[in-house]
Amino acid sequence: MTEQLWIGLVAVVGSMCLGYVLGGAAAIRRRDRDLDVLRNQVEAQLRFADQQSRSQRAAERERHHQERAEEAYAALARWLYDLGRTIEEVWAGAHAADEDIREKAVLIVRRWPWETLVVPEQASGAQLYWSSEVRALTRKFSGASARFVNQATSALSHAEDQGADLQEVRGRLWDSCEDMHGILSELWDQARRDLRAG
Repeated sequence: MTEQLWIGLVAVVGSMCLGYVLGGAAAIRRRDRDLDVLRNQVEAQLRFADQQSRSQRAAERERHHQERAEEAYAALARWLYDLGRTIEEVWAGAHAADEDIREKAVLIVRRWPWETLVVPEQASGAQLYWSSEVRALTRKFSGASARFVNQATSALSHAEDQGADLQEVRGRLWDSCEDMHGILSELWDQARRDLRAG
């Protein structure tokens, strides 16, 4: 019996070892499969986090750009308002009996090309955000300014005259003022379109 006992014992021990090895191999495969699943989940989460981070950065850049554009168009609006008001001051000066008002208008016209017409320093950086249409209209405004300055100079130098000649000179100034205000209106309209589109 001892021999049979030994054979049975060897068979039991062999079965146990085989079961242990097969169980270990199955456990290793399961562990590897679990690690692959875990690795895939982590990679998917990292890709998602990276994509979300990129989207947030892009949204932040877009928001920053939109804020800068709004600031740029606010600077444009202040300058356009000042230009419109200045045109009206020149028009008023051409009709004023008060010498101080007329002198102020003369100074505005003299400084027009070098001060009034130039984009204010605080708005100069804002031009980067203005659309090409706005920049084209500012050039159109600059071109119309030469006629305005000539008509204003003529009207202000004839301001003391009375008669038909003065009315004709003021009429030409009025036409020039209307042209300038028309271009300013185009600029306002374009700025509104740009802000809505942005």
